[in-house]
Amino acid sequence: MTAASTGSLQGMRVLVTRPAHQADALCRLVEERGGKALRLPLLAIVPVPHAASAARQLEAARDFDWWIFTSTNAVQQARQLVAGDWPAQLAAVGATTAAALTAGGRDITTPQGAYSSEGLLALPQFQQVSGQKILLVTGEGGLELLAPALRSRGARVEVAAVYRRVPLPYDGEHVAARLRACDAIIITSGEALEHLLRITPITARAALLKKQLVVPGARMVEKASELGFRSLLTPEKMSDTAIIHTLEQVPRPT
Repeated sequence: MTAASTGSLQGMRVLVTRPAHQADALCRLVEERGGKALRLPLLAIVPVPHAASAARQLEAARDFDWWIFTSTNAVQQARQLVAGDWPAQLAAVGATTAAALTAGGRDITTPQGAYSSEGLLALPQFQQVSGQKILLVTGEGGLELLAPALRSRGARVEVAAVYRRVPLPYDGEHVAARLRACDAIIITSGEALEHLLRITPITARAALLKKQLVVPGARMVEKASELGFRSLLTPEKMSDTAIIHTLEQVPRPT
């Protein structure tokens, strides 16, 4: 690490809203670069209540042409539900999800550059899928674009929800104090952003809407804009390193 990178976030206070079990590495990078990481996990990741049914669905789909994973949580929960061989062709919407799958020693199909459902659908492998069987491994209320798009191309698509996101309760003053103490907020899903708005006291919402947000992708930018946020930055991908590079573009507090 160079001296420049060591202090690249000097004085910046960053609110990290990732689930608690996924926040450590990013918080460490923020603080290694001179920033201060403030934690406010907005959602908890828990298994679906119908885990046995989800496991049976995965078992029955072992002979499918593709399994597509939408998140690292989907990978982790699927591994807990079903061990052994998965289909030869695995795909991931994003880089971190692909890395989680690659840890199992597999070659993973993933978009190059545009880490999104649109990026995955643009790949040559998913242009001619008529008659193919595809399983989307995701969370409850997961990505809504992939299934209808693939079905419109003739694929037989099933959706396996293997986890759910549970909003975490907070005292309003605790949330307001966190907001007063931060310069930028990392938000990784629309559900988390909506929950943050709900638990923010009315007296603090105007200040929240002025905060610098780091969000993933164009759809999140659109959603945040509709909710009233104006200071929005999007990393090239939602890896920890890319998020840090994006934070480095935020003006330093005086």
